[in-house]
Amino acid sequence: MKSIEAQGKTVDQAIEIGLYKLGVTRDQVKISILEEASLFSKARVRLSLNESSENETEIKTIAEKIIELMGLELDVYVEEQEEQFLVDVTGKDAAIFIGKHGDNLEGFGYLLNTIAGKKNAGDGRKRIVVDSDGYKSKREETLKVLAVRTAGKVVATGRSVRLEPMSPAERRIIHTALADHAKVTTVSNGKEPFRYVTVLLKDGADKRKQRHDNRKEKEAENNTFTNIDISADLREDNN
Repeated sequence: MKSIEAQGKTVDQAIEIGLYKLGVTRDQVKISILEEASLFSKARVRLSLNESSENETEIKTIAEKIIELMGLELDVYVEEQEEQFLVDVTGKDAAIFIGKHGDNLEGFGYLLNTIAGKKNAGDGRKRIVVDSDGYKSKREETLKVLAVRTAGKVVATGRSVRLEPMSPAERRIIHTALADHAKVTTVSNGKEPFRYVTVLLKDGADKRKQRHDNRKEKEAENNTFTNIDISADLREDNN
């Protein structure tokens, strides 16, 4: 099902803009109001063409059944794209559906792909990507900012930084964001579901450890000189 989002000063204006972009009339689309206009934001609506492919309908039916079992009130929109099916879930329970750091969203996507895949095993079906109110794109930007800030902290302090546990997809965003950084690198540690990313200096030794090693070496040298002095004093006393 082809769908687009449109914005306007009012809901009606947003709808008209969306209809113009699609080149259709109101009776040919399903309209969902995503956000009313306010003092600081425009109205936002989604327009979806009424026609759906067989695969889109099947995925939508499975998704709606899972959401019903979850006891949430949400709307499901499915769009077949060139390399994937995009499932966008919106509604008043969207925050619950997304969960902390998108955990529920990731779990839903895994479950949906598993069930749909079993129903159509061997037909080479496209991957199903699930999003909710643009959460994934917003989260990706947040993680990119986190990666850059963390890299700056590592360079400034010389200390490695361990980030909170993340999903494989989110860890990949951190790794990619810092892949070309001149001074830091990233590694994943731990076991799922608590696997996390560590950001560290590229030379493999942070400055704190280096200072610690230098201090230990200096102490060892001082102890050596002290032992030599004591030995010398003892020889003089014996003479």
